[in-house]
Order: sequence, then structure tokens, then C-alpha cells
Amino acid sequence: MGRSPASIVLECLFSASLTIKGLEGGNEVVKLGEGFGSLGDDTEIKADRLIGDAIMKLLLTDNDVQRITIEGMPDYSHAEQRKYWVCVDPLDGSLNYGSKMMTIGLPYTTCVTVLSKCSNATFADIIACGVIDHRSDDLWCAYFDDDGVLKAKIGCFTAFTDKRPNLDLGSMIVFGEMYYPENRNLLLKMFSGCKGWLRNPGSAAYEMAMVSSGSAVAFICDRQKQHELGAGYLLVKAAGGVAVDFSGKDLGQYEYVFNAQTPVILAANQNIANELLRRIS
Repeated sequence: MGRSPASIVLECLFSASLTIKGLEGGNEVVKLGEGFGSLGDDTEIKADRLIGDAIMKLLLTDNDVQRITIEGMPDYSHAEQRKYWVCVDPLDGSLNYGSKMMTIGLPYTTCVTVLSKCSNATFADIIACGVIDHRSDDLWCAYFDDDGVLKAKIGCFTAFTDKRPNLDLGSMIVFGEMYYPENRNLLLKMFSGCKGWLRNPGSAAYEMAMVSSGSAVAFICDRQKQHELGAGYLLVKAAGGVAVDFSGKDLGQYEYVFNAQTPVILAANQNIANELLRRIS
């Protein structure tokens, strides 16, 4: 059977939720790589693999899915021509999950992105996406409807138009990626001497989703992995926010490559994006 792009996203996220809830020993390491979050040689735990397997099984039943790319698994394509490319990060925040395995504490999420092109795609070809926080089942989803209108639905997602004129770190929360040392150093320089709320819960998909629902005003990373960034891009755009690289260029025309990295600012509005770009310069 065929599903709409939004339905593909939601069914994948529900499958991930059911899988992780039924796991025993999900934090067991099944592949020891350079470390959690490594682009080329990730450490993989049991939960990563089993969620990926469950989502792959679901997607193979969809007559409209041509290509399936799941982190940690071989890329799959049907022989016949179909409509969609589905990209999945089964468990973003694996270290958080592996360390605690509790419903409180730091977030661990599943992230799904659907594109309308299966090769030579750009961020502008992303047509649906979603993120689920497995601690609480909070869920964010954005998609284009049949009339080409970008919409958001489900759970705690609240579209917003943020008109605050400037960045006040003392009264606003900013997420910054701390995994990469160069980005840590950049953030320290950008906010040197500033009191305020610069945070990193350890799941980039969650952090970007939180910008889309207004809990934080920005997310900053000098090399964000695209298989999470694709979802963050569409969520923030659906909420009326801004998604640009470190030169201020909208990410829409960037080539979408699942295992590539891209500098990014996701911000509640253009004024805040401009302030962050000024600080980076």
C-alpha cells in the first residue's frame, strides 16, 4: 500500500516508540566505533539496530517508497521507480539512552525525513519530517499538504511568529552543539562575558525540534549531520523560523547528502539569525 509522506513519518515514529518501549538490554553495545555521534565510525547500541530494523520492515511494505536510508544500515532501493526517499536516524542521543535508560533525564529521539527526489536532492525537496522524544512521546511533524502548503501538526508542536527584535541570552535559551571542539570554541567566543542559557542536551534532532516549538530561540552548529538537519530544517521553516548557513544563505538549495555535514543556524526569526551571524563574523 502507499502512504502520504506525513503518514510515512508518523508510522515510522510510532514504530520506533513501540520498539523502544518493548526493549530489554537496549543499551548493550553491538558495534564499538570511535564514539557516539561519530560520522564515520559510530558506536551502535542494541536499540539503534532494532529500531532501524523495525522501521525498515515497515517501509518495505509501502508501494511509494523508492529508497530507504537508515543510519547504521545498508542503503536500500527498489528496482522499480517510485516516489519517495525516506531517511531515518533510529536513535539520536544514543549516549543519553545508553547511560540512563529512563523516562527522565537527557533526551533520546528518532528522526525521520521524507524527500520527493531519490537522488540529486536538495533541502528544498524535503516534503515531510518528524521527531519523537522517547522519554515523553512528545512528537513534532511538518509536511506539505496536497496544495503545497507547509503545515505542522501533532503533539507539542506550536507554530510561531517570533517578533523579538534581538537576542537576549539572559531571557532566551540557545542550543549549541558541544560535540565538536571547534564549535565549542566558537560558542565560547560568541557569548564571552554573557550571562544566560546556552545548552546542549545531547540530541541534535531534539534541540532543533525545540527551536521549532519556541522553547529555544536558536540552534548553532558548524557541522551538523544532514540526516538530522533535514528534519530540523523543515520543522523550523514550518514554524516561521529561519534556517541558514554561516554566511546567511538559506539551506534550501544545499544538496541533501545523508552522511554529509553542514554549518547551520536555526533561529526563531531573521533578527536573531542576523545577530548570531554577526557574532560568528
